[in-house]
Order: sequence, then structure tokens, then C-alpha cells
Amino acid sequence: MSLDPPTYLVSLQNNIRARPIPWEGAVRAGTITENDLKRIKAVDKVRKDQRRQTVEADTDAYRSLLLGGDHGKSVLESAAKRADVIQYMLVLAGDLINDVPSLGPALLEHPSPYKPFLPLLSHSTNPEDPIPLLTSSFLSSLISAAQTDSTKSSSETNEALPKLYNYLSTLTKSQDSGLQDIAVQEYSALLRTKKARELFWKQRQDTVNPLIDILRAAAGAGRDSDSTMWSGGASIRTATEAGLSGGVGLQLLYHVLLAIWQLSFEGTLIGKDLEK
Repeated sequence: MSLDPPTYLVSLQNNIRARPIPWEGAVRAGTITENDLKRIKAVDKVRKDQRRQTVEADTDAYRSLLLGGDHGKSVLESAAKRADVIQYMLVLAGDLINDVPSLGPALLEHPSPYKPFLPLLSHSTNPEDPIPLLTSSFLSSLISAAQTDSTKSSSETNEALPKLYNYLSTLTKSQDSGLQDIAVQEYSALLRTKKARELFWKQRQDTVNPLIDILRAAAGAGRDSDSTMWSGGASIRTATEAGLSGGVGLQLLYHVLLAIWQLSFEGTLIGKDLEK
């Protein structure tokens, strides 16, 4: 199922795309290689059809750029100390798998398709840090692609999902409905298979319970009767949403209900506990 991407995430990605990156300086400093820069420039700020043709003509090179290979590290690993480069590459990586349908399956053929990305989820404890936010967006897209083909990296996917769920749960526990909506939409993208739903339920203290709290807040029965919307604690993103009780926007409410509906497909496993 397709949902409109969260407004805050789109704004963040557009902002990063517009930033100038001193690529030549990064090459001189040894942060990236000449070959890395050549591949980046060939697909950066070009038309989608040109981007697709370039990647499809040398898929192995772009898989190595993002994931590493026999000839070197992933650009995300080699640029570990350059937050600006990592942010830019995370946005570009998301653009590439969206614009080049064949790239996602090619990445999943790598023996460790999630390895360079998973450590970035714990880059910071600040829920608004762009690096883990952008990483979760990319991983949600890639794992969602993996779930459409049971032969693609199933063991790696099952190991990556709990780590991604754990990060997304920190967003649903925040008081910012914009961050909550990012997490819930990514949950929906991930809850496509029986195994994904079982892993989600296994972590229900962190994954399901915050969703129930959001529903309680929307119904006016939250744990804290004082909405951050009215107490002045809401962010700009939260305040601009049409709110229900507890400052819960209609869009967020819909996405939470959608995720719970997806989870309900495992009725035998979760039925009685979910009713509680």
C-alpha cells in the first residue's frame, strides 16, 4: 500500500539535496575516493531517466558504492566522520532505490545488505537527528522490497527488523506528532509479512503500546490529560496539524489504525492480548 510521505521528512530531504557538498575536498581528505565521486556526480542532480540509465548500466558499481565490496568500504563507512556527506548520501540512496527499480533487488543480493546502515540508527539519542531519521526511511524501503521476494536476504532482514523497530519506537514515544507519523508510516511499510508482524509483536512493549497510547490520547483518555498542543510544548510540525483530542492529528490517527489493522492479520497470535 502506498502512503504520502511525511511532510517533515520530505522537507528535510529537500533541504539536504539543496546543500552544497565540497566533494573535491572530501576526496583530498581521503573521505571518499575518486571513483566514489565519479559515481555520485553521474547520478546527482540529473533527470530520473538519466539516473536510471546510469545505474542500470553499472549496477555492481552502485551496489559497491552504498554497501562496499571487494574493492573497498561503503561510502557511508568511509565518510563516518562527515555528517554532511552521510546525510547527503542517505538522501541520494533513497532517491536511487525509488528511481531505479532494479537497484533494490541488486542491493539485496549483497551478503550484508543492511550492514553499513544499521549502526547509523544509533548515531544519536536526539529524535530529530537527521542521520537516523534518513537511515530508517532508507531501510524501511529496502526491507519492504526484500519482503516482496522471500528469497532475498531473509535471515539478514529478520535480524535487521528488530533494530529498526527499536529505533522507530523512540519516535512513537516522542511528543512530536510529526516524528510519530514518520515512525507509524514506516511501520506500515514493514508489516507486510507474517514474520515481520511476529517480530513487531514480540517487541510490543516498545512497538504496540505507544500506538495504543496515541489512540487513547485521540479519544481523550491519554495518560496525561494535558495536551502538549495546548500547553505550548508542541513543535511547529505538531501545531500545524488538524488535531483531535490530545493533539493527535487525523492523518496520524489514520496511520496508527492502519498499522494496527495490519497487525491484526496475526489474530491467533495477538488477539486476546490486543483486546486488553
